[in-house]
Amino acid sequence: MPLKLVACWDLFPNSVIEKRKIFNDIYLGIVLFVLTHIPMVLTVHLYTEWQDIMSSLGTIADALPLLVSLVIVAYYAIYRRDLYELLNYLDKNFKYRSARGLTNMTMEQSCMTARRFGRIYTACTMFSVTMYATLPVIVHLWTKEPIQSWIYMDVTQPPFFEFVFMLSCLAQMYVGLAMGQFGVFFASNSILICGQLDLLCCSLRNARYTALLQRGVKHAALVASHSDIQRDEDHNYIYNFSELKDSMYHYDERVTHNYVDAKTNFDIYSPEFDDATMEALRDCASLCQVVNKYKEMFESFVSPLLALRVVQVTLYLCTLLYAATLQFDMITVEYLAAVALDIFVYCYYGNQIILQADRVSTAAYQSMWHTMGIRPRKVLLNILLANRRPVVVRAGKFLPMDLHTFVVIIKTSFSYYTLLVNVNEK
Repeated sequence: MPLKLVACWDLFPNSVIEKRKIFNDIYLGIVLFVLTHIPMVLTVHLYTEWQDIMSSLGTIADALPLLVSLVIVAYYAIYRRDLYELLNYLDKNFKYRSARGLTNMTMEQSCMTARRFGRIYTACTMFSVTMYATLPVIVHLWTKEPIQSWIYMDVTQPPFFEFVFMLSCLAQMYVGLAMGQFGVFFASNSILICGQLDLLCCSLRNARYTALLQRGVKHAALVASHSDIQRDEDHNYIYNFSELKDSMYHYDERVTHNYVDAKTNFDIYSPEFDDATMEALRDCASLCQVVNKYKEMFESFVSPLLALRVVQVTLYLCTLLYAATLQFDMITVEYLAAVALDIFVYCYYGNQIILQADRVSTAAYQSMWHTMGIRPRKVLLNILLANRRPVVVRAGKFLPMDLHTFVVIIKTSFSYYTLLVNVNEK
């Protein structure tokens, strides 16, 4: 719904009715007009009141979020089909349950975490936007002085003043939704990718046990002999958690546990389980390919916008630091913290993907490989070789979104700030 409000998602997606298509286009045009109106007003104000670059730096900085929001909405509109294909691929190929093994896992926790993050982040964004847009009204009611808008306006008579003020509030709402929902989109998809990697690691650790269960070995017999697998899984998952109990599902397919010749005595080293082990490992390899393919599609879609956000945040932090040097107040400090937290969200969740993808190799080493025959070991080796490349989401296809990049952004912003201070002094 927030994406629909800011026209990043069609109000009537994939509709074949002509009237609904026209309504989607009209609403998109309204959002683009509102987001275009405020930068144009600021441009006219700069042109009429121009003195020098240093005096106008604050106004230029105020236009950065507006321009970025305009680009985000336009980008979503242009690549709407790619967005729908991305999420359609997720719905069709991501698994909700792990392979049936000694320990089992679902995507419930990662889905709940993604949903919870989206709601909290949207609520915080809208609260800050509401306070920012309505602050002139609050000051007016408190001091009984005329309303001072947060943008330049040359009208003072009603109803034009009220109309322009409401238009500026609407634009601020769209700015908050566009930038905030892009962060929600990135973080939520990163959480789901990490959840799917959790699922992959769990299935890979249980590959040999999956083979035994498919050949009729009782789950209780495996628990009695190999319950120490839980120690291997400690601190190896980010969002989901595994349970040492039998499952009714092998991935998302329901299975039956009624075997006529159910086994309680077994030899885990027996070659009779190698064929089933190979099938279990092939399923893991397929799931690994799905995650990598989705990561590539996701990176291809968000990479240009991530590069834009990195540049915008770097320049915005620089100008905010400079403004704090000229006049230190709590509002500027709050803006600094909010902008730094905003880019930290991208870097933190991008770093989560890197961490969990690195654990796939660890899961392969903990998959009881020494009990497998030669052919399953070859398949396992191919999985290890296929995961040698790090799974990284990059901004502009070159800048990895991780915590190191966050530190680089902060350092770069401070370097630009010192440059501005030196230029101003000279």
